[in-house]
Amino acid sequence: MLGGRARARAAQLLDDVIEAFRPLGYREAGRPGPLEVRLERRGGPPLRVSYVQRGKVFGGQIALEVATADPVLPATARGIRGHARGAVRMRGMAFNARGGDASAEALARALSDNSQLGERLGQVHFDRVRVDPDGRAVIGHIGGSVVWTLFPPLVRQVPLVPEQARATAEALQAFAAASPGRG
Repeated sequence: MLGGRARARAAQLLDDVIEAFRPLGYREAGRPGPLEVRLERRGGPPLRVSYVQRGKVFGGQIALEVATADPVLPATARGIRGHARGAVRMRGMAFNARGGDASAEALARALSDNSQLGERLGQVHFDRVRVDPDGRAVIGHIGGSVVWTLFPPLVRQVPLVPEQARATAEALQAFAAASPGRG
């Protein structure tokens, strides 16, 4: 099955993703699973790099997610989702709280109003941006992923280029700096 081949390709691609972060000072600090690694560096938040599968029947994606390894923002009931502002050219980010959590709504407004965070995320070729309920910032990346289709049978990887590794790490640092009470 192509989904199995795609997972095997993602496991191999994880080493390439680690190498993209190495020039930034990150080193491997553990592999909790075959498709997940923790990266650490002095002076920056540790990162969790992992793959998640989307789609199953006629095709799908083993998508790269880069997240802060530890919570950097306050916990919320159901998390926060972000989307780009602007139809053609990104002009910042808009964050929305999931559920009716008043503290999550306030955090979403603060993140939406944070121009430095929006600027940093504007450099990342992301598919999805969210803050998990525990406070971990997560960027679903376009690069570093594996795409597969059943018709025609195809497994193709999208590399993570060093410039995108840097932009992603800087965006996650901006999330950490945006935490209320910092600064």
